[in-house]
Amino acid sequence: MTYFNYIAIDSNGKKIRGTAEADSSFALATQLKKQAITIISAERLADKIKTEKGLARSKLGLSSKVKTEDLVVFFRQLATMVDAGVQLVDGLSILTDQAENKYLRDILRNVRENVEGGINFSFALARYPHVFPNIAISMVKVAEASGNLSGILEQLATYIEDKDKIDRKIKSASSYPRFILIFFGLVVSAVIFGLVPKFKDIFESFGAQLPGPTLVILAVSNFFRRNFLIEVGLLAGLVVGFKIFTSKPNGRRFLHQLYFKLPVIGKMVLKSTIARFTKTLGTLTKNGVGLVDALSIAAETTNNLVIQEIAEQVKKGVTGGASLARSLENHPLFPPMMTKMIAVGEESGALETMLNKVAEFYERQLNGMIDSLTAIIEPVLMIGLGVLALVVVIALYLPIFQMSGAIGG
Repeated sequence: MTYFNYIAIDSNGKKIRGTAEADSSFALATQLKKQAITIISAERLADKIKTEKGLARSKLGLSSKVKTEDLVVFFRQLATMVDAGVQLVDGLSILTDQAENKYLRDILRNVRENVEGGINFSFALARYPHVFPNIAISMVKVAEASGNLSGILEQLATYIEDKDKIDRKIKSASSYPRFILIFFGLVVSAVIFGLVPKFKDIFESFGAQLPGPTLVILAVSNFFRRNFLIEVGLLAGLVVGFKIFTSKPNGRRFLHQLYFKLPVIGKMVLKSTIARFTKTLGTLTKNGVGLVDALSIAAETTNNLVIQEIAEQVKKGVTGGASLARSLENHPLFPPMMTKMIAVGEESGALETMLNKVAEFYERQLNGMIDSLTAIIEPVLMIGLGVLALVVVIALYLPIFQMSGAIGG
C-alpha cells in the first residue's frame, strides 16, 4: 500500500485536498468514486516520506529523544484547544511556538506545514515513528474518521501518562539496588587494589605467620592484580558478545524468554507486560481500532519478541473466527485469570472495559511486588555491605592484633 496526496472534487463541486492509502492511483480513484469524489490529480508520497524520515533521524540523533512528558503535554493541550473550537492548524501553530524541546518544536513545525498543505494529521505524525508511537497514529486515524479528535487525544494523553507511571515505578525500584551494587563494586575494587597491597607490605616487614582469613584476602588481591588486563579483556569480550548475541532474533528471543523465568523478577516482568499489553489493547479497541491491528500495536508496546510472536499467532486465531480469549488460552504464558476475565468481557459485550480491568488488576499487583521487593532489598544490601566490611576488617587487622599481643607478651 502507498500513500497519495490528492486533489479532487466532491459531490457538491467543491475542490478538496487530502491524503489516502491505496495500491495505485487507479485504486485510489475507484476508492474515492464510491464516496462521490472525483480525483483531479494524485501524487505518490512514498519517496518523499523515506527522505523525510531519514532526514529526521539524522537531524535528531540519539540526543534528540522527546520525553514522555512532552508528548503528554502536547496531546492534552491540543485536545483542549480542539475541544474549545480552535482549528487544528492553529492549535499546532500555538503548540509549536510554546514547545520548549527544540527537537519537538522542529517536528511540530513540519507536522503543521503538512496538515496545512492538506495531509491528514495521522499521516503527518506517522512520518516521525521515532517520536509518535503507533498507538498514537492509530487513535488519531480513528479520531479523524469519527470526528472526536479532542476526546481521543485526551484519552491518548492519559494512556501515555499511565504507561509512563509504570515504567517510572520499575526504573525507580531498580535504581537503588543498582546504585548499591555499583558502590559495592567500587568498595571491593578499592580494597583489592588499594588497601590490601599496603597491608601486605606491613605484614611482610614483620615476617609473622599470617592467619587463614588474611591469607585468603591476600591471595584474592594478588590474583586480580596480576590478571587485571585479562579480566578487562574478558569483560569487554562478554559485553561485545552479549550485544552481538542480542542483536540477532534468536538471541533476543532467548533473552526475552529468560526475563519471564528469572526468580521474583520474572513475575514482575510478566505482570508489567500483561498490564501494558491489555491496557493498550483496551484503549485501541475502545476507540474503534480493529482487534487484529490492535493486537499488533499492543504487542509492539511490550518491547518483547516473545509476546510479539504470540500476538501474531493470536491474530491468526481471531482472523479464523476464534475468540480472543480462546486464542490467548493456547499460550501458557498468559495466566488463566487474564483469559477468563477477557472471556467474560467478550460474552458480555464489554471487552474494552474488561481489558482495562485486567490491566488495573496487574498494575496493582505489580506495584505491590515492587514495594515489597524494595523494602526487602534495602536491608539485604546493607547487611551485605556490613558483612563485607566485617570480613575485610577481621582479615586485615587480625594479624596486627596478634603481633601486638606477641610484642606485649
